[in-house]
Amino acid sequence: MLKLFRRPAQVYPLQLLQTYWSPVFDRFAEVVLIVDQYLNIYKSNITWQQFSQTDGRDLTQWLYPEDVYQLKSLLSSPQLTQSCRIRLMDAQQNLRWFELSANYLLSQPDSQQYFWCLLLSDQTEKIKQQYLQSAQQRSLNDLIKRLPMMLYRSRNDFDWTMEYISDGCVDVTGYTPAELLNTPRYGQMIHPEDAPSVWSAVQDALNQKELFNVIYRILPDGERVVWVQDIGWGVYSESDMILAVEGIIWHSQPAQS
Repeated sequence: MLKLFRRPAQVYPLQLLQTYWSPVFDRFAEVVLIVDQYLNIYKSNITWQQFSQTDGRDLTQWLYPEDVYQLKSLLSSPQLTQSCRIRLMDAQQNLRWFELSANYLLSQPDSQQYFWCLLLSDQTEKIKQQYLQSAQQRSLNDLIKRLPMMLYRSRNDFDWTMEYISDGCVDVTGYTPAELLNTPRYGQMIHPEDAPSVWSAVQDALNQKELFNVIYRILPDGERVVWVQDIGWGVYSESDMILAVEGIIWHSQPAQS
């Protein structure tokens, strides 16, 4: 007798996805979602529900427009884990930044539908702080560039070999940072009559872990005399080894005899 075999009925996605869901997700501070590659939401935890304040099932309602294509592309083919940074608009239309980790769950072969579990961690305050620090650093760098003085970090050698130098070195010496970095040029500019006393005064201060303040002459082109004031301090290791010298140099009046 011929036996007829029927193809098992396809399990409805919600029933199938229920096996990947846990009540524990409602305890997470992070957003947990199960979505398909079209960003339809099938499951969500309490954190998401509090964030969205609606029962909408289309994640693109909250996605920042420029990030919709990025996320859809990320979820367009099944990979074990994907990650990216996205922006969402909350119920008050405030922009929030999230780190997103996408974990592939399963696919529906007949419909070419892929399902993902998304974990979203709110990084808004961290990113705001990074932006603030970046803005402050840019402001500081801009200020340093405008000052007619030279900030530096040098080795503690007789040539004062520069490891860092600000753009103000052009005003002070006539040379660019690239012309002074990792060369003995600045030490060689110091007037031969002043070089020994400058070295001695700086070493005395460094050995005492004190600030030094010296006024001396430099010869930028070998002939023209320029008076400068140099205030600095030492950078030390935990074992009190002198690692570097940091300071600031600007044009000065001739030293009083």
